[in-house]
Amino acid sequence: MRSSHNVMKVSALHIYPIKSTAPITLLRAAVSKYGLEHDRRWALYAEDGQVLTGRQHPRLLDIQCSISASSCLVHHNSILIAELPFSNESTQPVQHVKIFSNDAFGSSVDPVIDRWFSDYLGVRCRLLQVNTSRVRPVLEKHGGQDGEAVAFADQAPVLIISESSLRDLNERSAAPILMNRFRPNIVVRDTAAFEEDDWEIIKIGSTTLRVIQQCERCVFTTIDPATKTKDTKKEPLTTLSKYRKSVKGGIIFGVHAVHIIDGTINVDDDVKISSYTHRPVLGS
Repeated sequence: MRSSHNVMKVSALHIYPIKSTAPITLLRAAVSKYGLEHDRRWALYAEDGQVLTGRQHPRLLDIQCSISASSCLVHHNSILIAELPFSNESTQPVQHVKIFSNDAFGSSVDPVIDRWFSDYLGVRCRLLQVNTSRVRPVLEKHGGQDGEAVAFADQAPVLIISESSLRDLNERSAAPILMNRFRPNIVVRDTAAFEEDDWEIIKIGSTTLRVIQQCERCVFTTIDPATKTKDTKKEPLTTLSKYRKSVKGGIIFGVHAVHIIDGTINVDDDVKISSYTHRPVLGS
């Protein structure tokens, strides 16, 4: 169902500079090829080259980042543990790593930081910054086209969810679920529930985005960011599985997008849909 009465607006913007860490909530964000500026530009990798995420290491949710003019500042319990310069990637060799089964490319940051995170997580790891000299494409199977790229996000650079979709979920759930379980970049208000499923071309502020697929949700959504524990009833996946499945069987909530035109998005910007498509949902 499409919204027919209200002008849709951006209600929140979030970035996660280090993959799986706490969000930074913004009033304004620049958008370009790799999504919202500074979003998922760093990630932790095990010795075998596989990414480490909050699925296995929920303590990452206690890592907070802030952005200065030239660097990402990393804190734990309000103590500064690292300063990550934005320019670091060009000075280090490219390392070929994995985000699950997909290739990714990064550069080392600092062995001191690697040791801190290794001690903190209890597993030897290294922090890498995305290296854009080797493009990681948005894969065709996820709706990507030539020239579209993603940093260290799982599949696509931008995740969009509407407030109405979360409201619909909570009307069906035994206990309320907060939006932070789903880690969106852009939250939209004044839509119909799950209207975003069928969006295709979106103009927000001075940028234009293309929705490429529905987002299949994983066990990370069952971890409460406040307690770092998994929900014993596997919520919200249990409720979503009853009415929010893709034709391939994945549990879906929110949509992935790529950028078409560079620009800036502000909270309270209008969200204008210039074209729609149809993405079927099983059980809705």
